[in-house]
Amino acid sequence: MTQTLRRTALYTRLSKDDDVQGESESIKTQKAMLSQYAAEHGFLTVETYVDDGYSGLNFERPDFLRMLSDIEDGKIDMVITKDLSRLGRDHLKVGFYTEIFFPTKRVRYIAVNDGIDTKNSNNDIAALKNVMNEFYSRDNSRKIRSSIKARAKAGLYRSSFNPLGYRKSPDNKNKLIIDEETAPIIRNIFELAAAGWGAHKIRTHFEKTQVPAPSWFLHQRGEKDYSKRFEIPQNKYLWSHTVISNIIKNRLYLGHTVMCKTETLFKVGLSVRNPEEKQIIVENTHEPLVSQEDFDHANGKIQSRKREDNSGNTSIFSGLIKCGTCGKAMSQRYWTKKDRHKIFMCGTYAGFGKDKCTDHRVFYDDLYNAVLEDIRACAQMTFADRDKAISFVSKQKGKATATQEQTAAVKLKAADKRLADLNRLVDKLYEDFIGGRVTEANFGRLIAKYQQEQTDSEQQIAAMRDTLNEKTETESNILSWVDLIGRYHDIQALTAEILNELICRIEVHDRQTNGGELQQTVDIHYRFVGLLKGTVYPAKVLPSSAQQRWDKEKGKEQQSK
Repeated sequence: MTQTLRRTALYTRLSKDDDVQGESESIKTQKAMLSQYAAEHGFLTVETYVDDGYSGLNFERPDFLRMLSDIEDGKIDMVITKDLSRLGRDHLKVGFYTEIFFPTKRVRYIAVNDGIDTKNSNNDIAALKNVMNEFYSRDNSRKIRSSIKARAKAGLYRSSFNPLGYRKSPDNKNKLIIDEETAPIIRNIFELAAAGWGAHKIRTHFEKTQVPAPSWFLHQRGEKDYSKRFEIPQNKYLWSHTVISNIIKNRLYLGHTVMCKTETLFKVGLSVRNPEEKQIIVENTHEPLVSQEDFDHANGKIQSRKREDNSGNTSIFSGLIKCGTCGKAMSQRYWTKKDRHKIFMCGTYAGFGKDKCTDHRVFYDDLYNAVLEDIRACAQMTFADRDKAISFVSKQKGKATATQEQTAAVKLKAADKRLADLNRLVDKLYEDFIGGRVTEANFGRLIAKYQQEQTDSEQQIAAMRDTLNEKTETESNILSWVDLIGRYHDIQALTAEILNELICRIEVHDRQTNGGELQQTVDIHYRFVGLLKGTVYPAKVLPSSAQQRWDKEKGKEQQSK
């Protein structure tokens, strides 16, 4: 009796964690074993696929994907691996390939050492093997994370590259020592920040004075290859303001080691930033480049958002005041005729003229009085009747009624139940298909229907939860705002610190005439609650004597033209 030769693929894999450079001995062993097995059983080997140095949790392996493509093209009748773990270590994905993908493509699968052969009906051990293989990877991942944390708690520096200002000790690669070539750059950054310079200004200064960027030192010392970047010589001095900001905030320069800033999620492979309380900080592990006092002073200056104008004066509104039309920051200037009156003017208008935006001019004193009046009104209302203030802001923010919240909660509960039912139906359908109780055609039709309903249900549930969470967050923010603003019920003057604590943004709109009276609306966006319309004393800028004089002189200029 003539036996039909089955076109066979031999698949081999080895994790990079177990490997050495070059093709590993284990891969060679797998190839030899699988080739001998195929020959002894009369299988025709048409291709050998090798993924050397790839984790079993990663299913985007080059040769694995090439094998799947060949299966889709009908080039392969059989796949053989040494064991199930060579196919992968994620039990859900391995189960999909062995129990759904291979059978639907009429491909026979054999895991030699595990005694798995999809030609046989008794492969119940495969599910347990898959779970154990994933447990192995999960246990390895846990051990690696524990080792990393232990090293971090010991204050060992583990990054691949030297941070600017330091170098790794020649005697101990996990200990930092001061790099005398680059340390002055770090000290200069903190000095400039403490003097009120922002990251953008420092970046521009370094570019003009030709201070090499951190990437240049890494490239020059052979730590990273930036040959393409430095084909343009000027790029040597091209700093990023983000890099400068991160340096100013980095406690490494206080002599502390901060590790475990990020964490890689198991199986997902996504790196997420750990909150500060989960980061591991070990103090005094190396010599500091900046004192705690200078560090706090520099960061305090950055946080205060103060900026100087061309005359060297700092406005308490810096970083807050925006044009109500184009959104551009408004710059502080001086009207030098007769008296020196500070005014704010739209940056777009100042830079590009009236074709792009109008001046949105507002005098400093007028703006100051309007903002102070609005803060005082909100604070006094809150101080006088806290519940009334909460009710007022809740209406402004469109707080849902108790009935609406209850309805949303009931709908969410029903949607959760339906999704759980769908999950059970999918599991049962999968079991019936494997057991031969459901045909392939019915399986395909029903699984598509259930999966679409699962997707729809998940989207509805996510939307409803977001809505309920938003309501809860809004209520919390309202309480935070009431507690914050209430402390200023007796406010007499504005400072930059008060404004930055209370306000996110101030939008100045164009002047308009209302009932023969010139007015200018100022929208104040408070922290936690944003813009509140219809406050007790809406922020309106009335024309000051300086404003009236400006308008009068501008009118004369227009007539003379």
